[in-house]
Amino acid sequence: MKIKKQQLSDNASKKSFGKDVGKLVSGTVIAQVVGICLIPIITRIFSPEIYGLAAIFTSIVSILTVVSCLRYELAILLPKEDKDAGSVFCACLAVLFCFSIVLIPVFFFFGDNILSLFNGPELSPYVMLIPLLVFIDGLYLALRYWNTRKKRFGTQATTQVIQSLSGNGLKLGFGLGGLVNAGSLIIGQIIGQTLGTLILFFQMIRYDAAKIRAGCSIAAIKAQMVRYKKFPLIDSGSNLMNVVSWQLPILMLSGFFSTGIAGLYSLGFQMIQLPMSFIGGSIRQVFLQRSSVAKHEGKLPALVEDTCSVLIMLSVMPFLLLTIVGGDLFALVFGSQWYEAGVFAQILGMWAMIWFVASIMSELIYVLEFQEFGFLFNILNLSIRFLSLLIGGFCGSVYLALFLFMVSGIFVYGYLGYTVVSRSKASFGRIWKLVRTQVCIAVILAGVVLLMSQCIASSLIVCGAAILLGVLYMIHMMKTSALVKAYIR
Repeated sequence: MKIKKQQLSDNASKKSFGKDVGKLVSGTVIAQVVGICLIPIITRIFSPEIYGLAAIFTSIVSILTVVSCLRYELAILLPKEDKDAGSVFCACLAVLFCFSIVLIPVFFFFGDNILSLFNGPELSPYVMLIPLLVFIDGLYLALRYWNTRKKRFGTQATTQVIQSLSGNGLKLGFGLGGLVNAGSLIIGQIIGQTLGTLILFFQMIRYDAAKIRAGCSIAAIKAQMVRYKKFPLIDSGSNLMNVVSWQLPILMLSGFFSTGIAGLYSLGFQMIQLPMSFIGGSIRQVFLQRSSVAKHEGKLPALVEDTCSVLIMLSVMPFLLLTIVGGDLFALVFGSQWYEAGVFAQILGMWAMIWFVASIMSELIYVLEFQEFGFLFNILNLSIRFLSLLIGGFCGSVYLALFLFMVSGIFVYGYLGYTVVSRSKASFGRIWKLVRTQVCIAVILAGVVLLMSQCIASSLIVCGAAILLGVLYMIHMMKTSALVKAYIR
């Protein structure tokens, strides 16, 4: 009887996990579908060079945003009492405000010099928007983690839809109106982010203002900042290196080659991130919250095994197909000038699958509180990526740079995934048992597409077959995998 109750509890937990993920995914899917539908039009208006300039702006903002709250936003999830969490939230706001103010004179006096390093002097009129967007994005981070703590996943889904509709809609509107420059892409991004942030802010004021005020005293804020000091002392530097390593290709490719190459890479990587955008980011947020609870209940290994297995089954087929038909698919969807972006995606495809799984599992670093490993890992990752891109840059070959990036990334993220899963005491044998059937099916179907690409001249037919087989795989997986069905339900 006790075992039966435990099984019922575990099944309910899986369904609840899937329900929370589903709330986020529903909004994410709508937001991404809107974005995907508009991107083929936008890419036919804006050239790779303009995309590259906007990507440089975004890269600089992303690097600064990650330390804008000194990573205290992650600690919002951890206190047992909402009053203490409110103190952590107030600490985030105080740090964010001070950081954003400091950025203003930095970019006023040195902004043009910074942009010249990356062949981006055309961004000079927009350089003072960088501190503004850092503040908006930092506030969004803090609000998002507060909403995650309160399990308001539906609200976050709504903000994602509004951000996508407003941001991409404005970019398209500016382009059709004749404003074909990097500023159109930048302004669209800022307005989209602002609207999403305002929704979360007013939601918090409406329901949680009293809880925030209860923790908003200097003594309480100081106590929580000391309690979670590992986040600024270790994790802020660690995550800064992580984000720099992600933005490094855009900055170094634009510096060594051109903004056009950076724009091609930006679109290619944006499409690689689609599985993460559709479902991975949502699973990451819910997994972090659930794993924190599961650790105290002694259920962490089972949660890790199930979540890791679902991630592998969801990602293996899309990334295999992208590796085979990326160039032709990009040319058909985004226009012939973006063919090379698809080639870049093909080179990075196999690494991307390993990254997709390992990066979500890396949330265990915070749950199990071994941030020191994360810090050392990010030093390794940043160093290897920099060296790979540096070699390719000095050799004058963007293909060599991305190939070295891919090979080193497979080993580095494979090591990350192995380490964090091992620390959780999860069983690799059970994970393989759960995924082996679906992985074998995916490999067989991808082999069929590869054979067709060698025998059939029409890229339209090959891409159509790849998409059809990909959809059939996903339908088959959702119908036959009990684990995936449990999470979806």
